[in-house]
Amino acid sequence: MTKVLIIGAFDRYNYGDLLFPLVIERQLSSYGKDFEFEYFGLVESDLSSVGGLPTKGLKEFYKQCGDPTNPVHVIIAGGEALGVTWNSLYAALNPLFQRINKRHVRVNKVLDLNGWTKKILKGKTTLPFVFDKSDFAGVQSVTLNSLGGSGLSPATFAKYDFLKEKLGNADYFAVRDQLTVDNLMKSGLTADLCPDSAILMSEFYPLNYLHKMVTHEVAGYVAEHSGKYVFAQINKKTTRGHEQVIASGLDEIYQKGETEICLCPIGKALDHDDHEALQEIGSLLKSPYTYFDADNIWDIMYLIANSKCYVGTSLHGAITALSYAVPHVGLKVEKLGAYLATWGLKGNQRSIEFSEIYEQFLVATNATKENLEASRDRQFTEIKKGFDKMVKVLESN
Repeated sequence: MTKVLIIGAFDRYNYGDLLFPLVIERQLSSYGKDFEFEYFGLVESDLSSVGGLPTKGLKEFYKQCGDPTNPVHVIIAGGEALGVTWNSLYAALNPLFQRINKRHVRVNKVLDLNGWTKKILKGKTTLPFVFDKSDFAGVQSVTLNSLGGSGLSPATFAKYDFLKEKLGNADYFAVRDQLTVDNLMKSGLTADLCPDSAILMSEFYPLNYLHKMVTHEVAGYVAEHSGKYVFAQINKKTTRGHEQVIASGLDEIYQKGETEICLCPIGKALDHDDHEALQEIGSLLKSPYTYFDADNIWDIMYLIANSKCYVGTSLHGAITALSYAVPHVGLKVEKLGAYLATWGLKGNQRSIEFSEIYEQFLVATNATKENLEASRDRQFTEIKKGFDKMVKVLESN
């Protein structure tokens, strides 16, 4: 039996983070190997009620990694994990700490916020997800799975002088967009370019499966409105001050585009706060709309998969649309723009300004189903090549 520890931010209710372990387990299990999976976050959690997987905390993770008599393989599951700090991860779990972290630039002048948070959480590495097998006696391999690093810069590598060596020592290292590849190259590192592994969700969770998993309200709405509505989502952090412009764009979609509006949060964890941002949008809309509270990840997935178009700031909202071959409009977020530039359809390869919502909605919905499916299939092919390499690593030690 090969023991595989999968670690990531699975301990908070954020749609994209909860998808990673589900899809990774499904795909690795398809090889017919004798893999045993365990899941870890910063803290012990159980988000199975919303579609996630239970996680063990750091203490248990370090215990297993440090036991040479029972060797393990580690997979860093996904997300913007390259260079992510302890404080930025903890801010999504602790309301008081979130307020402190919002002032991190000022706080860091008098206190090493990352180091302080590491002590609180009893972390054993300077950065939570940056280590290699030399750091733990029981770890046989470390896999970095289709990670993002759109914000990485030479300054990041200068600040953390171990970063280049640790990333270079990974047994398998794949990133999900060309911008991250370019950022790594500036510091002399190379990595495979693979789509985000969550792109495989439609293969494992087809519409008939999702129909059985969603709430009664969502099933009823989709039965009546499938293909007639735009699924709209925004986060609070990057859209603050632009709410009226966003609401006006959605009003245009309703009035000129003759398309209904469905608002639904994707990230309800601290530091995302989609539900608060969407309540503000709802108060500004002149058009009627339907609001769902994202009772579980299946509701989100099913609503996007059956929509006429996805419009939002969430990378994994857009990846869900890509997976189910649904038109999509990405709003201005760096990692989303980086992903669409790498894997998006021609003419829709950027995250747009908030003032361009209706214009880009017309571009997106003009894409043919054939082209949307071809884009998805290309990503399927590439991510499966990545998983083939991952399995070789898991088998070679």
